[in-house]
Amino acid sequence: MEFQRARTKKQIANRQEEIIAACTEIYQKKGYEAVNFKVISKKTSISRPGIYNYYETKEEIFLDILRLDINKWENEFQLHFEAVNQMTMEEFCTFLADSVVSHEKNLELLAVYMHPIEKNSRLEKLIEFKKATYLFFQIFRKGLDKYFPYIPNEKKAFFIFYSMTIVYGAYPLTHLSEKQLKAMKKADPEYETPDFRMVCYYAFLRFISS
Repeated sequence: MEFQRARTKKQIANRQEEIIAACTEIYQKKGYEAVNFKVISKKTSISRPGIYNYYETKEEIFLDILRLDINKWENEFQLHFEAVNQMTMEEFCTFLADSVVSHEKNLELLAVYMHPIEKNSRLEKLIEFKKATYLFFQIFRKGLDKYFPYIPNEKKAFFIFYSMTIVYGAYPLTHLSEKQLKAMKKADPEYETPDFRMVCYYAFLRFISS
C-alpha cells in the first residue's frame, strides 16, 4: 500500500505519536546514540524521508518527548496542590523528591543531553518546549506560595532554580554506567553510589528550611 501523507491535525498528531513512541523505545533499550531516523522508520509505518515531514532532527523528537513529560508533570503538580491544603517543609520536599523520581526515565535527557537537543532543534520547537517549562515553573511557584506564604519571593524563585540545578547535577552522579562504577570501585573499594531520591530530598529540605 502506498504511504499517504497525513493531512488533518489528527493524522499529523497520530504520526508524531508513532514517531515519539518508536524513539522512546529505542532510547530506553539502546541509548541516545542509537536513535536515528533510519531505525525509527523500521519501527513505524513512516518512511525515513517521511519522518522529515514532522521532524528535522532526532533532537526535535526528544524535545517533544520532554515537552509532553513536562506537561504531565505540571498536571500532577496542579492536582496535588489543589487536593492538599497544607504541607510541612518535610512533606513538600518528600513530595518533590518522589515526583522527581517518578519522572526519572527522562531526566537523563535533561541532565546529559539537553545542550545538543536544544542546539539541534528549530527555534519554533524550542519555543514550544520553553513555554511548557515556563508553565511548569509557574505551577511550582503556586505550590510554594500556597504552603509557604511567609518565605520571601526572592528565595522562592531561587529555590525553584536551585531544585532543578540539584536534580540535573545529581542525576549523572547517582546513575553511573557499569564502566564508571567499576572505575570508582578501583579508586575506592568502599565507594557506594548515592541514592538519587535521598540526595534530592535532603538538598531540597536543607535549602527551603534555611
